[in-house]
Amino acid sequence: MTEHAPALEAKPESPAPAAALTLPLPAVPADSVRPEHAADDAGAEGSSHSARSRRHTSARRRKREDAVRQATREKPTATDSDAEASPDPELREPAQADDADGAPEISGRAPRSSPPATPPLAARASIRATIDVFGHPAPFPPDAPFDLILAEPAGGGTSPAYETGEWLPASLEALEGRLQAVGEGRVAIVVDGNPLEVGPGCALLSALGPAQVRLHATAGGLQRALGRIGFSPEDVTPLRIARLGQDGVLARLRRGRLYAIDPAPLSPQDMGRLLEEAGLHQARVWIASPSMDVPVTAMLAFELSDSALPFAADAFVVAYTVGADGRCREWPGIPATELPGALPEAARLLALAWLQPGSEECGWCIEGSRPALALDWARERPDAEVHCIGCDDDALSEAAARHQAGDGLRAVPGGSFHSLEGLPDPNVAFVRAGEEFTQQIRTAWSRLRPGGRMVAVAEDEGARLELMQFAHRTRPALWQDLSVANGDPEARSFCLAPASAVRLMGWTKPPRG
Repeated sequence: MTEHAPALEAKPESPAPAAALTLPLPAVPADSVRPEHAADDAGAEGSSHSARSRRHTSARRRKREDAVRQATREKPTATDSDAEASPDPELREPAQADDADGAPEISGRAPRSSPPATPPLAARASIRATIDVFGHPAPFPPDAPFDLILAEPAGGGTSPAYETGEWLPASLEALEGRLQAVGEGRVAIVVDGNPLEVGPGCALLSALGPAQVRLHATAGGLQRALGRIGFSPEDVTPLRIARLGQDGVLARLRRGRLYAIDPAPLSPQDMGRLLEEAGLHQARVWIASPSMDVPVTAMLAFELSDSALPFAADAFVVAYTVGADGRCREWPGIPATELPGALPEAARLLALAWLQPGSEECGWCIEGSRPALALDWARERPDAEVHCIGCDDDALSEAAARHQAGDGLRAVPGGSFHSLEGLPDPNVAFVRAGEEFTQQIRTAWSRLRPGGRMVAVAEDEGARLELMQFAHRTRPALWQDLSVANGDPEARSFCLAPASAVRLMGWTKPPRG
């Protein structure tokens, strides 16, 4: 999504070590770089005195910095070929190589890598610095009292306006080591873009908390692109192909919504075809780039699919999903004719109405090899984690792709109640009677979290007997018999097949306390 500028090399007359680089930019008053300040507003005076002593001990500081530089030299760096092989330009790590003089070569804008959600516990406990994360081109306080400034190369390979600093480490592990060496000082991290969207800011905030990490949000590329067509981030639902994949985006598309889709590493034309696949061929589409020099293009989704126009690499696809043809289903209830042997739609809809599963909840779905209710569940809650017990992984993946289900489905082959031991405790559980029904329903109920819901279904006399035995020991809150008789659309008369009875029972675990 980003054009790369020519490589910038450190000048021979001012060599710099691999981990630290002096940036020849406008000067900052010397007294603003390393002031005598408290480590934290809430810290004790002893901690402040300790931090001041460490800063005045130059020998210790040089020893720590030498150790960090040595570790950085020994760590292998990503090559240009590795960066090219990455499918997502925003997730590639910066390409670095040491020249003959040992100075780093910084090639254009360093692609950003997505750090893990939280650093390891040991590293988290040893990071005591106060961290401010800024985004370029937001104004950087020139007189801010920082002990260390870590900068990501901005768009053309230059850095924001301050005199001295170091390049931001490419990986979270290297960043942790550098932050540990600072002790209780104050650190500024500057990333190229909105720190809420790029860089390590969110990961550090999640691991260290707001007392240590402050994010200074700026207008990111999405916000600038939306501003060009009169929308704000609050008006849209953002979707990223690089994070969700095509199937994940397809599962989240609904009618009458406004989406902002980041198509990288695909093209806007691919997004037009994806909208058509969802039955949204009449969706209104804008292709907008954050750059004011690139014109905004408006068309319909089916026109975008066949468009030969060249679009900017950083363009976003903003789509208002109207004109659906019914393939983008808004309600649960996959026809039973599409899933032979599946539970009837009426029973599945009633079970989902009793379960009321949420996107943030973990679920067990024990249906055997035909997980029809799990597919309905994942279509309505694409982010939900649903474990399909007794289902083959390949069959589940094929069914999820065919019915545009979410990416939270997890296959658990086998189906034995012993296979439940390694699963996380569920908030929601659905059990369709089969082999080992009694053990499965007992295990599901015992593992169900406080406030969780469970629904069990029995379709034959033996299963109903087992269900009633469990119900006598643990009284259900809801129970109902359904009689389902299907018609034959190819028959000349309106005849119904013999009715089949389905018994459903529902339980709610008492909340803790």
